Amino acid sequence: MIRHLTHTEIDKAWWDAALLRCENRLWYAQSWILDIASPGWEALVDEETGSIMPLTWRRKWGVNYLFQPYGLQQLGLFAPAGSMDRTDEFLAAIPSRFRYRDICLNESMRSLVKDGVSVTERTDQVLSVNASIEELREAYSKGHRRNIRSSDHGEIGERATAAEFFELFARTTGSRYGAKHPSDPVALQRAVEEGIQRDQCRIVSINDGSPFSERCVSPRGKVVPSCSNRPIHLPGLSQGHIPDRLIVGSHRMPDRIRCWTSQDR
Repeated sequence: MIRHLTHTEIDKAWWDAALLRCENRLWYAQSWILDIASPGWEALVDEETGSIMPLTWRRKWGVNYLFQPYGLQQLGLFAPAGSMDRTDEFLAAIPSRFRYRDICLNESMRSLVKDGVSVTERTDQVLSVNASIEELREAYSKGHRRNIRSSDHGEIGERATAAEFFELFARTTGSRYGAKHPSDPVALQRAVEEGIQRDQCRIVSINDGSPFSERCVSPRGKVVPSCSNRPIHLPGLSQGHIPDRLIVGSHRMPDRIRCWTSQDR
């Protein structure tokens, strides 16, 4: 049976344990991240199957509504293997007091037939790392491998702080995908800082001495597989804000992250 839980009724330890048992679990859905991104979040749970769905909400002009927290790409229903066919049941169980709902559902939620639901499909790039880095690189195009070789300058390290990354992010990628609320970027930075403290995130940068050194943040591969089935890459720069030489250099960072993740399988 699907139950609605208010924030004070949620057992955070039970929630995180249930998430670990979900086949489609994602890093974003941990209770501590939801606490930062949406204080007071509520939930739908089915304790018999272990299926869970966070309800991230706000109140504006007297109206309670569900929203997608900034930087948390996908939420929705998380369930153990064989229980993902209940999308419509969970959506129907959302309390009526949430009169408006604008949320991003995860890619496993494929059946959406509820009347009055408008669905917009979005494209996500998911790269397989279920092989050695040598095998993964075999699938690169010749041009891609050439760009990686030609961008082999500057040291890749973890010297940048979260504050430095988000200062750069605000001027580049963050300006392209602006936050809807002034507190959103602050919450995302807090989540990354807390993730670093928990050894779940790391700031990775290419430092070549220029003020445009590329920086990105990604969950740490050695830890995140225990709470997610894939690492997440949040780039710090978009092509419209960097010189041509770093557009080529941007091939190197995803390659290095795939290398780390492949080694940590």
